[in-house]
Amino acid sequence: MLGITLFALLLAWIWHGSWQRQATEQELRAQQQLLVYRAALESEIARFENIPRALRSHPVLLRALASPRNAQALHQANLLLAQLAADTGVEALYMMDGEGTTLAASNWDQPHSFIGQNYRFRPYFTDALEGSFGEFYGVGATTGIPGYFFGLRLGREAGVTGVLATKITLLELERSWQPAQDLVMVVDPDQVIALASRAELKFQTLLPLSPQARARLERTRQYHPMSLTPLALGRQGEQLSWQGHQYRVSELPLPRLRWRLQLWWPSRPLYDTASLVTAVAGVSIIALVLLLLYWRQRRRYVQAQLRAKGELERKVMARTAALAASNRQLERQVQERFQAEARLRSMQHELIQVNRLAALGQMAASVAHEINQPLTALRNQSVNTLLLAQRGHADQVEQSLQTMGRLVDRIARLTSQLKLFAATRRKTRGRARLDEALDNVLSWLGPRVEEQGVRLHRPAPGVVLPMELHALEQVLANLIGNGLDALADTADAAITLDADDRRLHLWDNGPGIAPELLDKVTEPFFSTKQAGQGLGLGLAIVRDLVEASDGRLAIAARPEGGACFTLSWREHEQPRD
Repeated sequence: MLGITLFALLLAWIWHGSWQRQATEQELRAQQQLLVYRAALESEIARFENIPRALRSHPVLLRALASPRNAQALHQANLLLAQLAADTGVEALYMMDGEGTTLAASNWDQPHSFIGQNYRFRPYFTDALEGSFGEFYGVGATTGIPGYFFGLRLGREAGVTGVLATKITLLELERSWQPAQDLVMVVDPDQVIALASRAELKFQTLLPLSPQARARLERTRQYHPMSLTPLALGRQGEQLSWQGHQYRVSELPLPRLRWRLQLWWPSRPLYDTASLVTAVAGVSIIALVLLLLYWRQRRRYVQAQLRAKGELERKVMARTAALAASNRQLERQVQERFQAEARLRSMQHELIQVNRLAALGQMAASVAHEINQPLTALRNQSVNTLLLAQRGHADQVEQSLQTMGRLVDRIARLTSQLKLFAATRRKTRGRARLDEALDNVLSWLGPRVEEQGVRLHRPAPGVVLPMELHALEQVLANLIGNGLDALADTADAAITLDADDRRLHLWDNGPGIAPELLDKVTEPFFSTKQAGQGLGLGLAIVRDLVEASDGRLAIAARPEGGACFTLSWREHEQPRD
């Protein structure tokens, strides 16, 4: 029972402390809001109060005041006041004589004009007439619209006096208060709510009016024809209840007209929050007590487990050491396996190269035969050239030398193909302009193209292929050379190239390649040409160069005749220039 009593007292103390802290914080926020509201109200009033001072010496107004029967002077005064009211944004500007009768007004041409109305009963008129600056707030006696009035005495000659008055409306300021959830209001010394954020609060009283106050308000007609009934308020200490809601009131004095600016903010959220904080605190305390009990029981259990855990850890450490030794042995085995695989790959590479060289050895006899023929012809031609030179046949000597040059070129082509095929493959990935490579190849093969009358259709300029320049030149030289050989006896012969950045097509209109030979033409030393016209290495070299650049070579027979060669490359980032 003692524990329950202490727990209840603790919760009550927590609830009161939470409520008090929230009330203090809310009061500070309310005071800050009231400062903002007061600054806005004073600013709204202050920006118009100097208008009468600026006009008190205006000659048009003074002339109209001195000659109240002069219709022209009064008309000029009406026009002046109307223009000034429109420029400054005030609701009305009007001038009264010493008896309080309005002589000129800004609303002279409107249905509710002030002209001829007597406002001697208004305090701002009597204050101004006595020489002070008159201020007053009330419901308009003519328009019925609430407003704030300023009054200032006019006249410099003895016996000719009047009052210049300004009326401004604060309705826009009140509308700016309406979005606020709290209730904002201005209360005058008689407890009448002069301004409010809620329309039903305006011109109600916080307390019943005394007979003296009601008589004074009737005399000045300040709030006429409002009933000024008291609000149905309930009071409990510092709290007010209105329309079923609880409010606390924050207040700030206003220097003007002894007004007070009040902010009513709901107090129910404070009770709810304090209750929630208390509930959370209570649950937390109960949870903490239960946690302490659990920790005590857990501690006993842990102590019993620690002894068993120590024995288990010793066993685990022994087992871990054994596993670590096994892991190190396994790592050594894996390392040995990697080394064995590396040696195997190296041996496979060497075996491939040996097989290539073996193939070259098997073809040595054929190559020797191919080279021996042009060498024998070259020896015979050299003897003939010498005899022709001795006999002075210069033109025949020139022809003989050209023949010897072609024989030397034939030998060079045979040996260069053998060197390319025998060389170890390396990567040929790069970037090369197709125009440049094609220009270089045509500088070699151009005479053959012109001699055979072959039309060569070039692709669009600006294509860049993912291949080194010299490798691309070798590929083009072999493909175009094979095309020229195939078009030797073809009328209207043509070779066409088409390309983009990842693909190159080359086709001719020759006899083409038989379908059963398409898979064999890229094999080394396979040729469809007659004996002595080549070694059959051209397309094998083209395939190797394309594959070394991560590309692919495809050969197909065209339905309309001729062969088509397609070089394509995979899409991935190309090296920059």
